[in-house]
Amino acid sequence: MIKLIKHQLNAGLDQAGNSIGEPTAFSAACALNMGAPDLDQEIRTLRKKIECGADFALTQSVFEPTVVERFLKRYEELHSTALTLPILVGVLPLYGARHAAFLHNEVPGIVIPDAVQMRINAAGDTAPEVGIALAVDLLKDLRGMVQGAYLIPPFARYDMAAAIVDGLR
Repeated sequence: MIKLIKHQLNAGLDQAGNSIGEPTAFSAACALNMGAPDLDQEIRTLRKKIECGADFALTQSVFEPTVVERFLKRYEELHSTALTLPILVGVLPLYGARHAAFLHNEVPGIVIPDAVQMRINAAGDTAPEVGIALAVDLLKDLRGMVQGAYLIPPFARYDMAAAIVDGLR
């Protein structure tokens, strides 16, 4: 899909090579799981996406900075250079213990560290506030490692996203 967008549509051609009139000017993002069980395979897949023309990557939800550090370090070890593709990290504030357990156990690619689960579990009714605090701390820790983030408010709780933005001021 990235190759089609970047090399065909942006050149004014459809998939078969026929003119579509005006060329498009799409940017193309790719998915990235920085916490994948097989980092080398994830990096090989990412390299293919970059070669096809990906402009930036959007990660799966991340819950601890060491996931990002480990991925970036492994990328540099494999390629003898730092990753230059801009990375936007997905940040999903946890709403409560059931929410954390569901994400951890039922959503492929999401791993919520034990320490984070314990804090959310211990928070009880204040779990949403703890989820916000954890997200703010994560974003502060990720400064300088990634080029940005996108917030994923749970259960249409946009107030949680706003509280995270306020917490970063």
